[in-house]
Amino acid sequence: MRILTEQKGVTLIEAMVSMLLLSIGIVAVAAMQTRAVGASGAAFERTGANGVALTVVETLKALPFDDANLVATTAPPPALLPLISDATARTYTAAGFPELQSLLTVPAGAAAGTVVDNSGLRYQLSWAVQDTLLPTGENPYKTVRVFMTWASPVGQNRLIVTAIKYRNISL
Repeated sequence: MRILTEQKGVTLIEAMVSMLLLSIGIVAVAAMQTRAVGASGAAFERTGANGVALTVVETLKALPFDDANLVATTAPPPALLPLISDATARTYTAAGFPELQSLLTVPAGAAAGTVVDNSGLRYQLSWAVQDTLLPTGENPYKTVRVFMTWASPVGQNRLIVTAIKYRNISL
């Protein structure tokens, strides 16, 4: 009995339990790291889409008020904007925006409105324009909404950027 009470080592069962707990912790950290990498990729795609959408909005706002790219489209009511279809909006073409050709390319044979940015991400780009008419018949401003959609590993993503284009008034 005296030999057993003086033993100060770790038993095999205790060592296996501690290895099991360590393994569970390592698997949890690996799963968390995998999710973090996925979230980082999704954030990168959203940042790219946001940059492209803001560039297109600013380009549209810089156009003359009566430019063909700013003619009113048949946009749905605001409550249905997230459900907009390509039939109710204009789609991007390189010929319509030569100033954006250094930022966006249109892949050969791709669907209308498909663009690829400088980082290689593929988006669907379209926009809708809504005229605002006063009771006098005057059109002082237009509402421009740019729609970006793209597929990612977590599913379909969507981004809508809205801006107001005011009629330029010469003094």
